[in-house]
Formats: sequence, C-alpha cells, structure tokens
Amino acid sequence: MNINNELRKLAINQQQELEKWFIEQIYKLNKIAINEKLNYVPFVTRKQVIWVDFGVNIGQELNHSHPAVVLYSRPNVGTVLVAPLTSKQNESDVVINIGKIKDFEGFSFCKIDQLRAISKLRIQTKKYENKYYNNFNRKTGEYSNPELSTEQMNLIDTAIQELKYKSK
Repeated sequence: MNINNELRKLAINQQQELEKWFIEQIYKLNKIAINEKLNYVPFVTRKQVIWVDFGVNIGQELNHSHPAVVLYSRPNVGTVLVAPLTSKQNESDVVINIGKIKDFEGFSFCKIDQLRAISKLRIQTKKYENKYYNNFNRKTGEYSNPELSTEQMNLIDTAIQELKYKSK
C-alpha cells in the first residue's frame, strides 16, 4: 500500500482532518516525551473537574478539548475514569442536569453515556506560580481546581447505576 496514493483517494476535507490528526499526534508524542523527562503526571482526585484532550474521534464521540469530572483515580496509576461535561441540555436519559458547578461556569450537564478511561497525560493542566491548575477562568483571570459537590457526584453515580440496569 502506498500512503500517497491512498491519501489522494480521500476528499479534501478528509485530507485536512487527517493532517490535523497527525499534528495532534506529534504534539502528544512531544508532550509525553517532555512529561516523562520531567517525571510529571497530573495528580487528580474523584470529584475534580478537569480539561481533557479527547483527540480526534469517530461519530458521536467527543473530540478535542472538553471538560470532564473525575469519577475514579488512583495516585500510582496512569489512567483515570472520567465523565464528560457539557453545556447542552438534552432530553435523553444519558445527559443529566447536575446544576451549577462552583468556580466553573457554563457546564451543568454530565454525559453518562460517554464515560472514558483516559491517560492522565490527556489532562490539560495550567502551571501558574509553580502550581498546577485544572482550570483558567477567562472572565476573572483566575486559576482554580474546581470540584463537584457530594450531592452532584451522587446524582452522577445514581444515573450511571440506573443506566446500567436499563441496558439489560
């Protein structure tokens, strides 16, 4: 198989999407190399709201940078389980309203049908004054590490359990 011949068979928009994907992959490989050299892995705990680079995906999967809540994390493990957050209300039973998130504007819904185990290297942190933060508020210019309340986490946990039983 000749890759140049295969690329020419694709539509222009597909070629452009593939080019973006290659650029993202190169960026991620460089990020991994730098993080390994620095021995840096983001430390996150359950309830934290983080920004995740979900990459280029297929169909209805989330793409690129998106906020998510950490459902499960262990310090010495390189992956975490997350549930993506969205600003869009949906009438389906897989997008639940969790209400306003303290120190995090615009995202009040959780997509429980798109739970994902991700590498901690997909977490986008910001370094400011030698501390890492999960969020930067463009309106206020402040850095923060927002978290969901226990009540909000209970809503998510309950909805996941109910979805589990509905799919049987």
